[in-house]
Amino acid sequence: MAFGDFTSICAKTPLPLCTLIRPLDRDQTSPFDGVLSKCYARSVNIANTLIFEVGTSLINVINLIILLLIIYLVRLRYTSVARKEMLFFFWNLIVQTIICMVIDTGVSPPGSTTYAYFVSFQIANMAVVCYSLLFAGLSSFNFWDDGSVVTMTSLYISSGFVFIVNYFVAIFTFKGWGGGLDNKHTVALFVFYFVLNAIMLGAWLISQVIICCFTLVFNWWALGALSMTCFFFASSQILLYAFSETICKSLKHFVDGSIFSTLAMMFCYMMIFKFWDIITFDDDEYYRFTEFVPAVSNKKEAIQLLQK
Repeated sequence: MAFGDFTSICAKTPLPLCTLIRPLDRDQTSPFDGVLSKCYARSVNIANTLIFEVGTSLINVINLIILLLIIYLVRLRYTSVARKEMLFFFWNLIVQTIICMVIDTGVSPPGSTTYAYFVSFQIANMAVVCYSLLFAGLSSFNFWDDGSVVTMTSLYISSGFVFIVNYFVAIFTFKGWGGGLDNKHTVALFVFYFVLNAIMLGAWLISQVIICCFTLVFNWWALGALSMTCFFFASSQILLYAFSETICKSLKHFVDGSIFSTLAMMFCYMMIFKFWDIITFDDDEYYRFTEFVPAVSNKKEAIQLLQK
């Protein structure tokens, strides 16, 4: 496989972008421009409407509920480091989950006029998810005042820039609007889709290992949660890119690897929250405050008393 070629990936994994690009190393004479996967999950006909990836969408519904619960728990941690940054990260995950459901279920089906724009949005927002996680992770080093107006404004502006760049690279590739970007020249899209996101995730992982080993002096609970995060993320990628076709054929086209990949990512999100919860526990003044003032019944009351 040549660098930047999605052909072999799309042959095994039904990524949404596969129907919008063409093979990199050869001309395609068929009227269909996309690269078809060898195995797809079966669609379901409900009220004369075809619904694709039903199993994956059901997992995403559960994923939305869990993410909302996580956001509620993060909001309760009034004084924890990178609280607002983590809220921004999890809200972006909710947006990503919703856009995946729109694409996967066929609300905007392949071949429609809106499909390329939704897929471009999905790719761009995925980059924002990776970037916001890295930003939140670096906040623990006190490079900047976490949660301040300046910091959050910088996060919003820089995330907007990341989104715009990734969106235009994707849509220009799909539509052939750029000089060197079209659906047969996908190197730039490949770099943004795989390489840069992987670099951001790798940088986040290294930064958190440093925090666990040096700042927290080998917090084994945190290292365990971080290890489980890596395990579930790696599992999701392997299930999606390596075993999707095998799963699809073995289960008679009822599901493909995306359902198990989505399930593994759901556990990955939970472990990211658990890891952050562990490393920021000692930063929550409420827990220390209630040791000396048992009459305090909630965090808001504790914060008000601390401010006085």
